[in-house]
Amino acid sequence: MATKRQQERKKIARKQKAKARVVVRRHKLDEARRQERRSLLLERKFRDKIAPIVKNTEAKKRMDEAEKNRSLKKLERNAEILKALEEEYLKEKEQKKALNESLESEGHLTLDQKIGALEDKARSSMEGEEKETGQIDLTAKFF
Repeated sequence: MATKRQQERKKIARKQKAKARVVVRRHKLDEARRQERRSLLLERKFRDKIAPIVKNTEAKKRMDEAEKNRSLKKLERNAEILKALEEEYLKEKEQKKALNESLESEGHLTLDQKIGALEDKARSSMEGEEKETGQIDLTAKFF
């Protein structure tokens, strides 16, 4: 009986060793695959776009012209967006300057005084809205 138990234990130990070897082999293969996949992704990411080989010179000229047109359209669109942003910035700058000048003409010279005046204006406008609508906004927070 003891020999059967020993044989059974040896059999179980052999199975466990075999499983461990399989796991190690799988891990090595998976690591190699992962490394290969990473290198392919990096290669794709940093590779320049491959231009198609065109033997027909007229077709090549048309393709080049189309690419130039696309680039010009993108640049024009970006220029329009930048102009709009610049106009918006200048408008906001003028509004801030006008507000600052009006606060200074009222006698508010320091930053704390200006902030206090703005809070008072906001509070009074909120109170005016409450009187008109008859509702009190409890969620309103001031500066």
